[in-house]
Amino acid sequence: MTGHHPWFGTGELPPPARPGAEELRQTFVHAMRDVGFNGAQVATRPLSVPHASAAELYAASARLLALLRTALLAAGPGREERMAALAVDETLHPLFTDDRTEERHCACMARPDVVIGPGGPQFLEVNVGGAVGGAVHTHVLTRTWRRLYAEDRDGPDGGRLPFHSHSLFAERRRLFEAVCAELGAERGVALLGTVRDLPGVHGTRYFDLEVDHLRRHGFAAEFFEPEDLHHGHGADGRFRYPVGLRHFTVTEWRHHGIDLAPVRRALDAGCLFLAPQTAYLVSNKKVLGWISEGRPWMTGADREFVRRYLPWTRVTGDRAVVWRGRRYGLGELLLGRREQFVLKKAVGMCGDGVLLGPSTDPAVWADAVERAVREEDSVAQEYVEPGRCAAGLTDGTEAGTRTTTIAPLLGPYIVAGRPAGCLVRYFADGGSGIVSMYGHGALINVLVGV
Repeated sequence: MTGHHPWFGTGELPPPARPGAEELRQTFVHAMRDVGFNGAQVATRPLSVPHASAAELYAASARLLALLRTALLAAGPGREERMAALAVDETLHPLFTDDRTEERHCACMARPDVVIGPGGPQFLEVNVGGAVGGAVHTHVLTRTWRRLYAEDRDGPDGGRLPFHSHSLFAERRRLFEAVCAELGAERGVALLGTVRDLPGVHGTRYFDLEVDHLRRHGFAAEFFEPEDLHHGHGADGRFRYPVGLRHFTVTEWRHHGIDLAPVRRALDAGCLFLAPQTAYLVSNKKVLGWISEGRPWMTGADREFVRRYLPWTRVTGDRAVVWRGRRYGLGELLLGRREQFVLKKAVGMCGDGVLLGPSTDPAVWADAVERAVREEDSVAQEYVEPGRCAAGLTDGTEAGTRTTTIAPLLGPYIVAGRPAGCLVRYFADGGSGIVSMYGHGALINVLVGV
């Protein structure tokens, strides 16, 4: 099909020979039950890319994450100085552990948001922490595709998988195992989250899936809603699980009116919740702006890597910047070149606080630029038009099964520096724009290498 970016490759993975359209849709509806999934339309195959493209995506993700960690830690000797450098609200970061633990594990898991620009992958932001959306969906979708293709015994490969994929739960399990060993503790993980963060979800299956996975591999594991966290303490006052998976952000839980004191007590009683508080400083988009503009410690190779993979990004303020070889006042540049830029709040998720210049009313854009320059709480980033590729979709009917063109937003997971699966979000009509796990009408799939 014309207009498809070469990064995605020229060959398309065929759909599994079985089942038919409606059974395929129902397979995914059942597999994704009670985790938050719109099954009105589903993909007919995973999004496949050449092995070299997948390897580039994961390697660049890991390297960018390492650069962001270095940039944050270099901003000051301790948490207070780093928060001051970012001008963040200290009250939104009440769950720090000791400095060594924070620094060691602050980039232990992440999911960047990536589009394929003219020259290849372009990283729009990097979501760092354990509360990054889509992890459970990625695990279940990948597992379901693997089962469907493995059951296709009639193909020339005799049931062998025609693609390579990664298991997010397996990589997190390896991380937990390593941390427990480092702590000299028995293998045990407490998952801490709330169904209140999951629109349209009422049961606990979203969390139970990983609890079951861990238990099958010899871990003690349990899910806790915040109000039940006190049950995790033993008779001696110590927390019964040495490691926790933090399925929440402070902002979300304060919105729900959830008391964070039980989390603080569990931390003080010996549970290391991953990713720790510093992860949410690493994910601040101002850190992206720092490395895009360049830091004194960056090598020539670092700067070249950033130029290749990161769109031009600057922290907003009343200041001069250099863009495409010319010097501008930042406000002047953004007002005069609206269609070439995006404005993003430095701290935000699910597309909140994001304005795409090409699709924003000029008056709204002007007001947002004035505020961002004044309050210095945002970043300006050069807009990247996403590359397109082919995708198969079905609504469960033969007439509603088709190949279409999409502009995917890729979310490669990195856990302890290793590839851990890749979420794909896209609009069925091929459009681009603000795509999030919840809302905005996006569909989801996973990326695999062939």
